[in-house]
Amino acid sequence: MRRLLVILLLACTISPVDAQKVRVDFDHACDFSRYQTYEWAPSPKVDFLNQLMQSRLIGFIEEVLAAKRLRRVETGGDLLVNFQMNVRQEKIYTTLTNGFGWDWGWGSEIATTTEQLITLGTLTVDVVDSHGSRLVFEGVSTAPISSKPLHNTKRLAKAVSEIFEKYPPR
Repeated sequence: MRRLLVILLLACTISPVDAQKVRVDFDHACDFSRYQTYEWAPSPKVDFLNQLMQSRLIGFIEEVLAAKRLRRVETGGDLLVNFQMNVRQEKIYTTLTNGFGWDWGWGSEIATTTEQLITLGTLTVDVVDSHGSRLVFEGVSTAPISSKPLHNTKRLAKAVSEIFEKYPPR
């Protein structure tokens, strides 16, 4: 029984839910070398992020775009940058067995399934050509949301970094 409890605790602490998933998509026909400036598009109201987290997220995006040699302007930018954050709850089921059963149905094996409710946040960053009004780059990152702001700040920084890792596409 003690072994089962140790395995259960270990499974809860090393959960595959902690993995951050990032995907990007872009216009393959677009010449990204012609873009020099960007401006912020009017963002939709982001209810989940408070003002502190919104300003941190904007700072992370501006920092990575500056590293990509894009200059921010107030109006008339080559690109429009926008983000949105969606939040959903998801159930995760974990089944553990004691491993004492034998092949062909002989023996006794005990299995325990636990249900865990987690909150997942999906950050979407859109980069739009302001002259043609068409989406040229999009990054989406999904990760669990913590009750600790420091963890969420680190996850946002990592998400933005991974989204723009492949910008500009080659």
